[in-house]
Amino acid sequence: MAQIIQSNRGSYLLCDTDHGHLRSERDILDLLGLFWEVGANLLLISEGVLHPDFFDLSTRVAGEIVLKLSNYRVKTVIVVDLDSIPSQPFREWAGECNRGKEIHFCQDRDEAENWLLDKES
Repeated sequence: MAQIIQSNRGSYLLCDTDHGHLRSERDILDLLGLFWEVGANLLLISEGVLHPDFFDLSTRVAGEIVLKLSNYRVKTVIVVDLDSIPSQPFREWAGECNRGKEIHFCQDRDEAENWLLDKES
């Protein structure tokens, strides 16, 4: 489900499209188990990993996943083109998340890695 990425600025766990969908609280708990094994606390999630229900706030998938990550203080960045998401409420919610320091949405992987590994954020 994830791989450790090491860069000259730090290490993080990458969830990419080759490893299935994150669609439930159970999937996040499995991922957190991997975190504890490798001692990670930074996570980058590629858009393709998220189940389409994540982008529909009425399903509560996004809320469950983000709440679990926040409860365990996992600094997480999600790579997604917000302009391509048809749900205005989702885009507004993502904007609210971006005001915080634990969950952030970015347009591309370079931007995401910069935010994730920025020691000031």
